Amino acid sequence: MPRIRIIHIVLAIVLGLVAIFLIRLHGAAGQSVAVRGHAESGRLYAQNWCTECHSVERETAGTGRFAPDFTVIAQRRSPGWLRGFLRQNHLLMPDFVFKPDEGADIVAYIVSLKH
Repeated sequence: MPRIRIIHIVLAIVLGLVAIFLIRLHGAAGQSVAVRGHAESGRLYAQNWCTECHSVERETAGTGRFAPDFTVIAQRRSPGWLRGFLRQNHLLMPDFVFKPDEGADIVAYIVSLKH
């Protein structure tokens, strides 16, 4: 095998590892982002807008109709992911248009359910 081919293979492996490292670093950064918003206001928004499909309280976990409980979402998703999710169109749920403060409050509430 020619020497230049070996160099290309090694370079491709190194670049792949760097890409994986940067992706993991970006994901970790999204999890450590400070949560802004008021959890109590977020709880009220969730009770008004989300309870038709989701269970939004710790006490009602497991009673959602067909969408994941907010306690489950709190365990599985980062604040950054939640903020992004609330800003985009939703295929399987109503397309709520949240004001920035409302979205921040809902994220703060969901994160508060994490134990």
